[in-house]
Amino acid sequence: MGTNEQPGAGDPTGANRGQQAREMGERLLAQLQVMIEETRKTGGPILRDVAAKAAELTAVAAENAGPVAHKAADVTEHVGDKLAARSKDLAADLRKAAEAARAAAAAADDAKSDDTPKA
Repeated sequence: MGTNEQPGAGDPTGANRGQQAREMGERLLAQLQVMIEETRKTGGPILRDVAAKAAELTAVAAENAGPVAHKAADVTEHVGDKLAARSKDLAADLRKAAEAARAAAAAADDAKSDDTPKA
């Protein structure tokens, strides 16, 4: 074999292998096409059945979720009322404490001003 010769070039078995690979590829492609056509024919009804079952499951889940959602709303309402009452009490306590601190500071300022000698 010379340096310019390609392996398989002029070799009848190399050309034969290429032809066999091409034929096998064409057969696989034809089988795939048949499978696609069959899926298209039978897939529609199956997909409709699956979609119907999914819709039924969704309806059951929605029916079961309703009472749970109502219970959660009731609990949230009660907790919210308690939190609001506690927050109002805390705000009132903080206002009282702030007012007491301001009054104490004012009294201390008055006491200092009374203690300073007047010229």
